[in-house]
Amino acid sequence: MVLVLALGDLHIPHRAADLPSKFKSMLVPGMIQHVFCTGNLYIKEVQDYLKTLCPDLHITRGEYDENTRYPETKTLTIGQFKLGLCHAMAIRQRSCSLFLKLLKDARRIYSFMHL
Repeated sequence: MVLVLALGDLHIPHRAADLPSKFKSMLVPGMIQHVFCTGNLYIKEVQDYLKTLCPDLHITRGEYDENTRYPETKTLTIGQFKLGLCHAMAIRQRSCSLFLKLLKDARRIYSFMHL
């Protein structure tokens, strides 16, 4: 079994001081195999924290990210699956065996799998 943490639009420290403590207490280094972040990390300290959880960190750029080196979209292969990752503002069609789009809408997170 592969455990993946997918998150985005953290807006730390502008809209939130940190991740919620109850959520953060569940994040144990070495337990997660991949971290997908769909943008709006804002600051490098958040990226550094996520790397302590798992070195296999995949980040795409959100419209408010300070680090412009993050790509708008990213394609990666995990096992037999090819995944496309992007922020909601940068959705583009990709030819993948599995296309994963994580969309943030106010208070809901949507996940779509396209075979």
